[in-house]
Amino acid sequence: MTEVFDTKESVSELVPHKGKMFLLDRVRDYNLKENSITTEIDITRDNLFYEEELGGVPIWIAFEYMAQSVSVLSGIHGRAKGEKPKNGFIMSVSAFKADVPVFKVGEKVVVNVIENIRMDNAVTFEGSAMVNGALAVTAKINTVEVDDSKNSLN
Repeated sequence: MTEVFDTKESVSELVPHKGKMFLLDRVRDYNLKENSITTEIDITRDNLFYEEELGGVPIWIAFEYMAQSVSVLSGIHGRAKGEKPKNGFIMSVSAFKADVPVFKVGEKVVVNVIENIRMDNAVTFEGSAMVNGALAVTAKINTVEVDDSKNSLN
């Protein structure tokens, strides 16, 4: 890791996500050679997916944390080349395993993703989310990166 992205604002410059839909708080570490990244999310009541009756964020949101971490990693790669952030899509989530039902308010979620398989713009990542040093979620995220999202959807 060379460049530091330790604020929500600095991380948001790397991705197309904006406003409340941008969920990550910091980049803890990244490795462009291994195509891996570690990000952090502070669970607060301001989170778009916060549910009062749960006292936190449902665990299934972890796949979006992983996907946004992938997007940040792509943004760091692009920034190194002078490119704008690209859009990407989650094609599928598989092998999702959760050991807890909710991320509680006050917890810090640490997300790790690492590239597993790449075929052109289609990439599979292994992801995990940890809370207080304990594994909370694991999943595989299949993504595709596109240059023009409007034309890709037509």
